[in-house]
This record gives sequence, structure tokens and C-alpha cells, in this order.
Amino acid sequence: MIFEATQRTPLVEIESDRCLVRGECYPENISEWADPVMQALDEGLNQSEGAFTVDVELYYFNSSSAKFLFDFFDFLESASEGGRKITINWRYRSDDDTMQEAGEDFEEDLSHCCYNLVVI
Repeated sequence: MIFEATQRTPLVEIESDRCLVRGECYPENISEWADPVMQALDEGLNQSEGAFTVDVELYYFNSSSAKFLFDFFDFLESASEGGRKITINWRYRSDDDTMQEAGEDFEEDLSHCCYNLVVI
């Protein structure tokens, strides 16, 4: 499943073994954008039982998108608690302290997923 990037939403690619989220995330209607993404993520996770890798590379997101990200990571954490091996790579630019700190904040809420802060 591919959700093409727009001016206000990131590229999202979801397969049976991986997910990529890259770009900026500040949609006018977060539910309208997020609901199909979460449904596709659920379908992608249910297509196989192997390891699942998530790469998140955001350059900007707003507060409503932060709520989506908490829900997104919570969903992955639940799947990991259920026995699925999930690795999350939070990718950020070396000069972007805001995205580094956001990645660190999300990491605090995860205990079952393997979570990596990756400088690009």
C-alpha cells in the first residue's frame, strides 16, 4: 500500500515486512488521512508473521500529527507485545534537534519494540 506524499502529508509505504513514513505531516484533517494509514498498517502486519521494520523520517509534524504518531507507535507496541518482532528506526538529520528530541520522547513510551535513533 502506498500513500503518496503531498505538500501536507508524508509518503507512507506499507508492505508485509516493512513500513516507511517520510516527509512532513500536518494534514488539514488528521483523521481523514490517518484512518486509512492505520487500516493499511493493520493489514500489512497481518499479511505475515515475520519481523517488521518501520522507518520514520519526518522533517516536521504538528500537534495533531503527534497524537497520530503516539497512536501509531502504540499500535506497533501492542503488536510487539503479542509476539511480533518489530523494529522502529526514527531517522533524523544531524542538525535537527527538534526531531531528535521528538524521537527520544516517542522512545520513552516503547518497551517491547526495538527502537533506534538513526542520524542521517
